[in-house]
Amino acid sequence: MIELVVALAVAGLTAWLFRRKAKQRAASAAQGDVIKVPCLLRHPSLEGRWLRGRLLIGPSGMAWEPRTKAGAAVSLPDGLRQVSVRSPSLREAVKINGGSRIVECTSSEGALLVAVMPNELDQVLTGLNSNGAQ
Repeated sequence: MIELVVALAVAGLTAWLFRRKAKQRAASAAQGDVIKVPCLLRHPSLEGRWLRGRLLIGPSGMAWEPRTKAGAAVSLPDGLRQVSVRSPSLREAVKINGGSRIVECTSSEGALLVAVMPNELDQVLTGLNSNGAQ
């Protein structure tokens, strides 16, 4: 019984911290600061591979900040445009969080997918639609 209470307390604290961080990012974005949105990127040059990293979104545009060695070799392609937003398929949900949303984009290099959590989706869409990628 004690383990259940501790597990629920830890889950509640974790959820609160994630919501707090998302609110801080939204407030920073509203002030025009550069924000770092955690995401997964599926780049056309690395077929079938999801890369962990962050999108740097600010008034001057967007950039990719990798979190792994594999992601260090890629950058956001030129001419990046949002095409649609969807939920992950069952097959994709095995590799990424099933609760995330996938932003499908086109670029000069081909189709690019960005997976973000729903509470971060507005900032990513605003960055894609208003500034484009650098």
